[in-house]
Amino acid sequence: MAPGFSPWVSNGRIEQNSFKKRPGYYLDRSPLRQIYGIYLYQTLAGSRYTLYLTDTDLIKKETGTSETFSYITRTYTTGSVSSISTVTVEGNGTTWSTNVSAGDKFVLAADLTTNVEPDSSWRTVSSVTDNDTLVLTSAYSGGSSGDYIIRHLYSVPSEERWSTCVVNDKFVFTNGDVDLQYWGGSNYAVPLDTTYASKARYCIEYANRLFIADYYTGATRYPTSIRWSKEGDITDWTDSTAGMLDLIESEDYITGLGKVGADLVIYKRENLYIYTRSGIATSPIRIVGQRRGIGCVAPYSIIEFMGTNAFIGRDDFYVMNSDQPEPIGTKIRTKFFDITEVTELEKSWGGHDPIRNEIFWVVNTTEGKYVFVFNYKYKEWYTYTFDGDVTGFGRGAL
Repeated sequence: MAPGFSPWVSNGRIEQNSFKKRPGYYLDRSPLRQIYGIYLYQTLAGSRYTLYLTDTDLIKKETGTSETFSYITRTYTTGSVSSISTVTVEGNGTTWSTNVSAGDKFVLAADLTTNVEPDSSWRTVSSVTDNDTLVLTSAYSGGSSGDYIIRHLYSVPSEERWSTCVVNDKFVFTNGDVDLQYWGGSNYAVPLDTTYASKARYCIEYANRLFIADYYTGATRYPTSIRWSKEGDITDWTDSTAGMLDLIESEDYITGLGKVGADLVIYKRENLYIYTRSGIATSPIRIVGQRRGIGCVAPYSIIEFMGTNAFIGRDDFYVMNSDQPEPIGTKIRTKFFDITEVTELEKSWGGHDPIRNEIFWVVNTTEGKYVFVFNYKYKEWYTYTFDGDVTGFGRGAL
């Protein structure tokens, strides 16, 4: 539609007086389950990895000839298998009753081709009889003894997503339903801490520490609190340079974390807090200010781009300009809020395409699933629709 007849364009954009259609897509690694995100993880040594987070696994893309992907999900490998009789697995030196659950995956290490998944040798654990006996859901067809791998599947809370960051050269991921995990570039993911910092919903790197919000300590949830690790060590939560902070000035829960310039932003539904570094190791952050009345209602709508954040509030789209939230949705907000129910608004999630200078939000509306796109270079809005269901987005290693 010609400019002037519509405030926004569908499935394309106007650039240099030309209409350019939206980017397409293709299926990659089709055996994968639901993909929530694709991540580029680069280590200090220079290694670059493409990682996927699905509803059950952390996966590393393989690029060798005839290779597909590897599961790098958390595992349990203590002891060995002494015998397998159809669906019954007997162990030696194992403690399966406290380390394995129904639904986990089992395979003998000798039968597994790790870089050409999904391997047909995997079997699902039906039940755990005792420390050295497993029952599988179907007969095992490989070897009968030796080293083994138990793959602990992850779970994602209904209508929620993963939160990730890279801290101290480690890829950290969490979702509020599994213990905080990290992967360091080799072997498998492992839990960070199951006592002081488990099952956090949000995470971010700041001040050379891992910061988490809306977390559990033991069985107790702290939805209005943040906690940070030791400086330079994300596995230590009891050091003098670690700590925690309760944000109880308002009753609403924390809905996310972000970085704007050198500041840390803590989002709530109706408020946001701005902190900066204090220069004191044992108390690393100090408050700059609080903005009441504007907050983030969709936790996974927070997008980091160009050194700032964009997010969805209860009445508009916003971008942080220094420590001030500024509305950017003038051209599209009426349409957006007219067709988006509150429950779906809270489930919306976002992404950033730096090549096209776009930030976008995916949301289920009364008219179907839309991708609402803001081009921050040209300050223009447009929408995308796709034939397939959009579940995740990301950039991988070249």
